[in-house]
Amino acid sequence: MNDETGFLRALLETPADDTTRLVYADWLTERGDPESAAKARFLRLTVRFRQSGRTDEYQQAELQPLAAALPPEWLGVVSSLKVEGCPAKAPAPHPPLVQGGLRLGIHLGGLFQFVCDQGWDDMAPTGEPTVRRCAQCGKDVHYCATITDAREHADEGHCVAVDLGIVRREDDLAPRRYWVGRPSAEAVRKEEERWKLDPVSEARAAGRRPGGADAAG
Repeated sequence: MNDETGFLRALLETPADDTTRLVYADWLTERGDPESAAKARFLRLTVRFRQSGRTDEYQQAELQPLAAALPPEWLGVVSSLKVEGCPAKAPAPHPPLVQGGLRLGIHLGGLFQFVCDQGWDDMAPTGEPTVRRCAQCGKDVHYCATITDAREHADEGHCVAVDLGIVRREDDLAPRRYWVGRPSAEAVRKEEERWKLDPVSEARAAGRRPGGADAAG
């Protein structure tokens, strides 16, 4: 392969192919421009994490700043992501809980805390670059470039793979919480903090790269 389209096509067909990732990274390094260098570093770190089995916390800390500045359409092809909201792995539904006057979200909130043992790169390709299919349960998995996209799919009960550039918050895919009775100011503050858009999602929704650059530029 001697062009970027060929590398991306190969990774679309075989998402778990780390050899292609590393060859692609070398090819990008030879190009010498800053974005190619960032892509190459992202690919090499992705392979390192996949092979070492390091935790999501390490991946988030090292890959998030790189991913935030890279095109989401590229990240959706090359990334190794956890799959969240797998209905086959979800616990049994339970009624909403009331704790300290706070009525917790419907049982889908608990569902989206459950992570599939398969990753985005284990899923089978489909005709859509942002959709792959799980061979174990037969469900589609949707790549999400913003937390808003992920929440919309979560509301529909879909499995999701959330872009690594997004700044995640605890329980950020659960539905909006609401109260029975009068909540404390602290409860309201925490809920607003959980639900607000992270800066990367906000920039992408506005058609900008994080940091102020136009996404088309």
